[in-house]
Amino acid sequence: MSGLIVSISTHSLASHPLTEALELLVPRTSAVELMNDGLHYTTDAALLSSYSFRWSVHAPARSVNIASVLEPIRRASVELVEESLELAADCSASHVVFHPGYYTFKEEYEKSVSALKTSLKEINRFAEETGVQCCVENMGNWGYFFLKSPEDLELTRGTAFCLDIGHANECGCLSEFLQHPFSAIHVHDNDGTSDAHLGLGKGSIDIAAGVEAVKRNNITSPVAECADFYAAVETKSLLEKLLG
Repeated sequence: MSGLIVSISTHSLASHPLTEALELLVPRTSAVELMNDGLHYTTDAALLSSYSFRWSVHAPARSVNIASVLEPIRRASVELVEESLELAADCSASHVVFHPGYYTFKEEYEKSVSALKTSLKEINRFAEETGVQCCVENMGNWGYFFLKSPEDLELTRGTAFCLDIGHANECGCLSEFLQHPFSAIHVHDNDGTSDAHLGLGKGSIDIAAGVEAVKRNNITSPVAECADFYAAVETKSLLEKLLG
């Protein structure tokens, strides 16, 4: 693929301070997705811009719920996504990925859907102002999260989509998700029973189908989002070979 640059997520170095993680990535890749959470949470665009990486940003996720029916939590969650969009704009990142949130009680499903749609409108509006694309990501098999199946894409219509093939495989619907257009992709593997974030080829994912979908959607910077650093490096090399 012309212009292909496979990215590595800082998720693979989550236990390292951000500057240490970035130094470890320098000899391994020219593209990085900042997992803007935990030890890697930052608002320092100058730090990111001091590196020559092609950037993308994953907004904070662990303490965030843009579908919360509690307005202070919903609004604060949206503000954190918007903060990542500002950071992305300041370091010339290609896009920001964020999670769709969840409903805490099944009885609150409709209210949570309404909150999600409100949040998406606000995030998309802010993304237009910053000039950075925002992409909502499908979830693994985690409780009451939205976007565990392709049917939920209807709820996020109008927002670009980041396909996480590991999450889709865990939920047993990767083949269905691959039929839908996507603007970004997270690549990692598992055996279909847990969100293990293994290196590509170490689980049960249909690699050929995934590669075909990446080509079909003209994704030039797929992200290796493995839990282990060396698995991420190996996944990057494999993707370059399969997509090259």
